[in-house]
Amino acid sequence: MVEDLNGGRKRGIGLALGSGSARGLAHIGVLKVFEREGIPIRAIAGASMGALIGGLYAAGMSLEELEKIALKATKRTVLSYIDPIPSLKGLMVGKRIEEMLRSFIGNKDFSELEIPVAIVATDILTGEELVFRDKGDVVDAIRASISIPVVFVPVRVGGKTLVDGGVVNPVPIDLVASLDPRAVPVAVSVIPKVEHKQAERPTTVDIFLNAFDIMQQKMYESTKSLAKITIEPHVSFASGIEFWEARRIIECGEQAALEALPEIKRALRPLSIFSVFGWGSV
Repeated sequence: MVEDLNGGRKRGIGLALGSGSARGLAHIGVLKVFEREGIPIRAIAGASMGALIGGLYAAGMSLEELEKIALKATKRTVLSYIDPIPSLKGLMVGKRIEEMLRSFIGNKDFSELEIPVAIVATDILTGEELVFRDKGDVVDAIRASISIPVVFVPVRVGGKTLVDGGVVNPVPIDLVASLDPRAVPVAVSVIPKVEHKQAERPTTVDIFLNAFDIMQQKMYESTKSLAKITIEPHVSFASGIEFWEARRIIECGEQAALEALPEIKRALRPLSIFSVFGWGSV
């Protein structure tokens, strides 16, 4: 293991994996590149789909398995996870998704994760950001963080009524330093820019998700300066519900990560006594 000037472990990156529904599958492609290139991941902060992918990965689920499951998605399989309920609180209960998550990682606690993780949710009654980390049930945290308002019925955890973390912090780059202050902060955003929105015959769900994306893009722009490196896969071609576009979305994640790789490797170079004092290399 390469050591830095302080004799510690090799410096790694801290990832902020953003929300984005189906477009968040691009995070699988990003992680594939980092794993293949041996880039150490020291921390993951996630919101919504970023919480799901990051949480499962940190819990020990392989990228091969994650990708295999994603590639099986069809319109029919996506519909099979919908459990509609006649309620003013949301269109879906989300119980089937929770059962799927537990089939993958069981009742794993944050303290058992292989990589430190922070997952963001929103208290819909107070507007406050709630961060799950250090301890607690991982599936409960993921389930809360992916609860898109109106689409999913809010989740009750610890006496709080929680919805999607993307409502308050769509790309939680500010949490990376609290997990590992030495990690290079890298933000991965799959939020499409407003000018790239598709307006052709949008459904009611599309309209709501598009409005959600616009709000999230504005928030992300106000915090992205906290990242040393930003990765923004070009996934605007897919709507938030098109999980059946998984292969193309994952490939976009890989391509964006590959483009950022030289900058990441430069940021991870061990410091020498010469660079510390600005003397250049010898």
